[in-house]
Amino acid sequence: MTSFRGPATGGGPESVPTLPIAYHFRRTIALALPVMAARAGLVIMFTVNAVFCGFQGTGALADLGAAAIPQVTLMVVGVGLLIGTIILTAQAAGSGNHAQCGAALRGGLTIAFTIGVIFSIILLPAEELLRLFQQPESTFAGGGRALNILGYSLPAILMFSACSFFLEGINRPLPGMVIALTGNVINLVLNWVFVLGNLGAPEMGAAGSALATTITRWCMLIAIAGYLLTMHDRAKYAVIPWFSFDLAILQRLMVLGLPLAFAIGTETACFNLMIYMAGWLGTTELATMYATINFTSFVYMLTLGLSTAASVRVGNAIGRRSAGDLRRAGWVAVAVEFAVMCLMAGVTVLLAPKIAGAYSQDPLVLPLLTAALSLTSLLFIVDGLQGVLMGALRGAADTLIPTIVYVVSFAVVGIPLGYLIGFQQGAGVPALIGSLIAALVVATLGLGWRFHWLSRRPEGLWR
Repeated sequence: MTSFRGPATGGGPESVPTLPIAYHFRRTIALALPVMAARAGLVIMFTVNAVFCGFQGTGALADLGAAAIPQVTLMVVGVGLLIGTIILTAQAAGSGNHAQCGAALRGGLTIAFTIGVIFSIILLPAEELLRLFQQPESTFAGGGRALNILGYSLPAILMFSACSFFLEGINRPLPGMVIALTGNVINLVLNWVFVLGNLGAPEMGAAGSALATTITRWCMLIAIAGYLLTMHDRAKYAVIPWFSFDLAILQRLMVLGLPLAFAIGTETACFNLMIYMAGWLGTTELATMYATINFTSFVYMLTLGLSTAASVRVGNAIGRRSAGDLRRAGWVAVAVEFAVMCLMAGVTVLLAPKIAGAYSQDPLVLPLLTAALSLTSLLFIVDGLQGVLMGALRGAADTLIPTIVYVVSFAVVGIPLGYLIGFQQGAGVPALIGSLIAALVVATLGLGWRFHWLSRRPEGLWR
């Protein structure tokens, strides 16, 4: 485990007074709400893109789905590599070592820029990638153009994420939220221009949506960079210079980030492979599964807010060397998440036909998508619980065991079940969603056990 070591705050792990549960609840909610809004803003972009492409027909929606999968997979892996930024920032802030917060930011930006450029290059042969994953031939041209354009946005969104993680680590999530939500307004307007061909622009379909999102992501990076470079306490947190080649910091970030990137990449690959398997069954199934996972991703942004709050609160507790706060911070976030996801599941079941109608009016897609959304409501609960538990473990800089749990859950349980039942036996979209639920149940149980064990034996976290 790698963490910043601040000044000792007492003679042992229990010498620091444990804060009340009500305090943890208030602080968790106060941090989670703006982070939820910020993360939701990132996914709302894809939801808006899907809706605008749905206006043009199932073909444009399928093109967007085929293009989004490789780009989102690489983006999520990149974000996983950057998670060390928020862990080290939160632990440094908890111990009062503010200059090390800036060191974490600079290291995160260096990694974000480097891997963003590499990922952009990987996506250049876009049409060949879609052929490799055996997507419907009708998506090669439109999906390939969209994927090319989205690739150019990866350095921007990863650097924006590194900056957001730093701000969240110092308990300042509002700027990232405001910028992400403003970005959605820009993305919506640009979709109206480029997808539907307004203000003299041609109708570009999925490629237009990709262009809108790419422009928006660069605008968001410029905005958050401006905030960091002008904030009143930038000297206190050693924000400048931006980039750093401090090998010790980079090593710490990579030691934390690589296992988490692998774990999150495994989860994302499982979800995206379910979309690809749906594509093997046909264009209608591809459009249905993409819309379903897109809506699931939107709901998951609520989880990411609480997951981030759990990471920061657990990291702060470790910085203070408080075993009681470590336990309370994690389990309070889990309890709040369970309540929120039960509510979202009920709302989704009630509104499934209307949600499906927002994505598509295709008479073949609508009934299949309505049924899929109703089933997905069960997925929300276990997906949310495992996400927050993973966040709590991230805050403790515990990476190896959670990665093993993810590999078993998604690579050993989820993907084989989806392939055998959903594709080979032809059970289709419902079976693919059921396979995801099974994988998430395994992940929830494994991560829950791990956090319980770790929170009862925390001394090694600050040795």
